[in-house]
Parts: sequence; C-alpha cells; structure tokens
Amino acid sequence: MRVAVIGASGALGMQTVPRLIEHGHEVRVLATSEARLERLRPYRMDGRVEGFVGSILEPATLAPVLEGCDAVMHLATAIPPHGASPADAAPIWTMNSRIRTEGTGNLLAAAAKAGITRYLQQSIAHLAVSDDGDWVDETTPVRTTPANASTVEMETRVIASTLDWRIVRGGAFYGPGSGREAFWLGAARSGTLQLPGDGSAYISLAHTADVAAACVAALEISTGRFIINAVDDEPVRYVELFGHLATLAGGPAPKPSGPAGLPSYRARNLRARELLGWRPFFASYRSGWADVAVPAK
Repeated sequence: MRVAVIGASGALGMQTVPRLIEHGHEVRVLATSEARLERLRPYRMDGRVEGFVGSILEPATLAPVLEGCDAVMHLATAIPPHGASPADAAPIWTMNSRIRTEGTGNLLAAAAKAGITRYLQQSIAHLAVSDDGDWVDETTPVRTTPANASTVEMETRVIASTLDWRIVRGGAFYGPGSGREAFWLGAARSGTLQLPGDGSAYISLAHTADVAAACVAALEISTGRFIINAVDDEPVRYVELFGHLATLAGGPAPKPSGPAGLPSYRARNLRARELLGWRPFFASYRSGWADVAVPAK
C-alpha cells in the first residue's frame, strides 16, 4: 500500500515509518517543518519516504500528501515535555485538543475527498478508567473528563465517518522520543520521584515500538471498524513501578502524596492479540527498563 503518515516525526511516527518500510509499503509523511522532516532523512535519502511540509490544521496542505494513497494514519499529537510547568504546558495541551478535534475533522474530510477508505487513528487507553483495580477493555464505557474530552470527540468523529477506520488506544508511552523514562529515572536518582497519592492506582504502559507494531498490524488487516488497546501484558501499581525504578536508579524509595497522574487504568490487550496476532515485545516494565544499569556504589 501507499500509506500517508500524519505526525510522522513524533515519538510514535518515528517508530512506525521504518516498520511500514520493512513491510513493503510506500510511505508519504507530513511534518510541520523541514526541521522535523529532517528526523526522517535516512529514509528519504534512500527513496523510501516522500516528505511534505504541512499541518493537519491546514486543510490545503493535506491534499498533496494524500493524493494517490491507499491508507492514512493519524499519529499527530502535541504533548508537553514531562515536568513542564502548568503555564508552559497549557498552550501545548490546547494545541493537542485542536489536533484531536479540528485536525481529525480536516483529515477525515481530506481522506474521503482523496478516495481513501482505510484510516487509522491513534488514541489513548485511559479513556476507560479502573475502579477499585478492576480490569478494563475496549468495551468498557468511556468516562469523559475535561482532560480527555477532545479525545472522546476525536473517536466519536472517526466512528461516525464512512471510512474503514481502526482506532489504536495506546498505553502510557515510554521508549525513544517519549521522554517519560528519562524524567522518571532522573527523578528517582535525585530522590524527587513521588508516588501519585498513595501509589495504589494502576498504569498500563506501552513501549513506543510495541504501539507502532500494533498500528501497522491494525492498518494491514483487511477489515476495519474496530478499537484495540496497545498496552503491555502487566498493568502495574505506581508503588511497584516507581519502587522498581528507584532500585534501578540507585535512589531512595519514592515518597507518597505526590501530584495526581493519569486516572487509574488496568487495561487488557486481549483483543489486539486475538484480532491482529500482536504481542508486545516489552511485555512488562521489567523488560522495558532492562537496559538501565544500576549505578556503581
């Protein structure tokens, strides 16, 4: 297939593009600047990727990258760096909401106009919240909050479209480009890593490489109109996860009563396994952080 990737220079896009190439697809990418396209230079130099500058918020820039494509992937986001102050993070979150609502509407319309039917949407697994540590999956009702309202609207627009859509709800990203492990490990080493509340909430993690593999598998399956969770096999309570990271970093045990994080979510990946034959390579936080050396004493 010829696949257009919107948001190709982000943490997930950078993992997805080479996997599309390895699967024999032609790839077109859209990034917001030449500087961001430069991240994909190795693939562009050998003719594997055709690059375009534009924005999902600028409808006129979508037509050239979508022309002649068989499928499109919406991987565009705007996420503040971990540790950013509320004042610095606020305008970035506002942009992310625009990408999810206005941008998704633009892309759905552009795809339909270009005659593309196969459409993949990146989303987030914590739309479904765990109460009292219960498991959640793709059938669990979404709990709308001010923080996730734009994502709920995004999914609603996709599901209501006439396209052959596929929604991949990723867990909390870590891995290259995410910044999450560097922030957490840095805090663990300095003794400033704090548990959200008492640390009993669950988090479902996902390495960017595993989410990328799930996105490619979801795109390639012949029949769409489904939602899958791309999360690892072992959701973990923050008290266990941060304790493990503190040990790896050689820092003190994390203290409780830190700021609230994501809502507690203990998400299953069974549907992705059964429908796509997908398995996370990094099945848990243990293997995901296995390359972190314990500092010498």
